[in-house]
Amino acid sequence: MMKVCRGVLVAAALAGPGLMMLPSGRVAAQGTPEKFTTIDGVDLHGMFYKSAKDKAPTVILLHAIGDSGMKKSYTDLALALQPEYSVLTFDFRGHGKSKDIDPQKFWAVQANAKLVKGASPKKTSIELADFHKEYHHYLVNDIAAAKAFLDRNKNDNGVCNTASTILIGAETGATLGAIWLNSQWSLQRMMPNPNNPMFPPVAAPDPEGKDVIACIWLTISPTLGGATLSISKTLDTAVKVNGTPTVFMYGDNDKLGKDRANNLAKALKLPDSPKHKYIAAYEVKGTKLPGIGLVQKALPTEKEILNYLEEVVDKKGREWSKRDFRTSPYNWRVGAALVPAKGTDPNNLNFSDYVGFIGR
Repeated sequence: MMKVCRGVLVAAALAGPGLMMLPSGRVAAQGTPEKFTTIDGVDLHGMFYKSAKDKAPTVILLHAIGDSGMKKSYTDLALALQPEYSVLTFDFRGHGKSKDIDPQKFWAVQANAKLVKGASPKKTSIELADFHKEYHHYLVNDIAAAKAFLDRNKNDNGVCNTASTILIGAETGATLGAIWLNSQWSLQRMMPNPNNPMFPPVAAPDPEGKDVIACIWLTISPTLGGATLSISKTLDTAVKVNGTPTVFMYGDNDKLGKDRANNLAKALKLPDSPKHKYIAAYEVKGTKLPGIGLVQKALPTEKEILNYLEEVVDKKGREWSKRDFRTSPYNWRVGAALVPAKGTDPNNLNFSDYVGFIGR
């Protein structure tokens, strides 16, 4: 893991909105409850931790399927990150409090009616147990909704910087994050034509994938919904081609996780390439726990994540810019063609199966 000379966290000097001082002089950070709605009418619940820093880079935490983003391990990590970063942690659909749906919107989606048990106009909530295993990759739509929420409600109000987005995912949450990241390299925001605003809009110079400046995968899973996928192929465009800083973390007593992390780093990092400097496998000593278990307080993981991100943000961070998500059209680039990725809902991208972004 990369080290930096500036050390770890700065505490007392960061008191500000959303922070309070404890009697000892330490800073107690706080998050605020948030709710945002997906394109298909699922209310997702989470917590947003505003950094004391102005327009700080933005971390999205992605919990494993069957877990909860409100679990103490995730909120502790969010609090550790908060002095330097704004953080969103949330529950995927069917998890925690993210179970209420708009039945008219939700059941109108063919995949929901087919792969989620109990389709009925009277059924206004969903559970993980309702999902057929083939439905799990549709949870990528929740990450898309989270990013759109951050763009329109937080970034454009100057609360954070989504042009410097960081993904931290555990197990299957990391797998979903990898699929979403792959999709972002085919997603382009459309801008007013610089030659004549009356002409049709043109694609922004960079795909949305450029906004993800780092990924930390905690024991990323090679299976999703019982199906095996190729993580290396899923991450090829983002990591191997474009050099997105990426760390595959594993416990030293987790042989399968160790082999997978090292194989992925070897497959995706080009030797002697400056662009691939921040791509690595990282071993957490003293544990066989997978996923979010790697971030327990007795282990050095939290400190190493902070050290790594400090250096990456210093080298790869992007300047804040207004997103105008509500008013901007978005397109998927499919070969030479541009396919609309946003329809009548100004707050979200269209519902997608994301199958084309899953490496096999």
